Amino acid sequence: MTEWADEARTRQGLYRFIGAALRPPESERFELLASAREFLDGRDLDRYAYSMDWRRFCDEVGSVVSIEMLGVEYVRLFGVGMRGTPATPAESFYRVPTQDGGIADFISALQREYRSMGLMSVGGAESSDHISTEMDVMSYLCGVEAEAWESDQSRLAMDTLGIEARFLKGHLAVWVPVFAERARAADADAFYGRLIDLLHAYVVHETDFVHSIVKRSVST
Repeated sequence: MTEWADEARTRQGLYRFIGAALRPPESERFELLASAREFLDGRDLDRYAYSMDWRRFCDEVGSVVSIEMLGVEYVRLFGVGMRGTPATPAESFYRVPTQDGGIADFISALQREYRSMGLMSVGGAESSDHISTEMDVMSYLCGVEAEAWESDQSRLAMDTLGIEARFLKGHLAVWVPVFAERARAADADAFYGRLIDLLHAYVVHETDFVHSIVKRSVST
């Protein structure tokens, strides 16, 4: 079970890393990103399809000169301006109509889904459907999975993988491609352009990877 636990821990770290990078840039947060990058660099990520996007983004993390300028770009891409938001980082924007309480109903249903996973509180300043929050949810699930493998609870681990598969296919895999397309169309700078490429590649990889494990388990 050690191999599966290590895999889950790596996935947990990547979700947390990408989610943190998708929050407003702060000096302290970038120090944590640098530490997380060093940890993940030792996890043999070159064997995965997203490895090139990972390496390219790591280069950008290591070359950031001004957190302030990065903050300006973050607001330009993901904040609300006079002409709207080029790339809204929230699922409800892409999934439900803004009128007739659609967003409120969507958020309420999402929060119920989180509670069913054992999450009583998620996110911070960001909304429940913010990309960073949803990445944190996946990080949490990978942590639950890893603990199950580590304690030889294979059934719990597989049940958790089933939840991961449903969340990916029901949420992240649905809207992240559209979100990524909008960010690219807005001419994201090198840092956020590479980050969006990594996010998109990782979500695509994870959706296929987790689904294949769950499908294989059901068929055996």
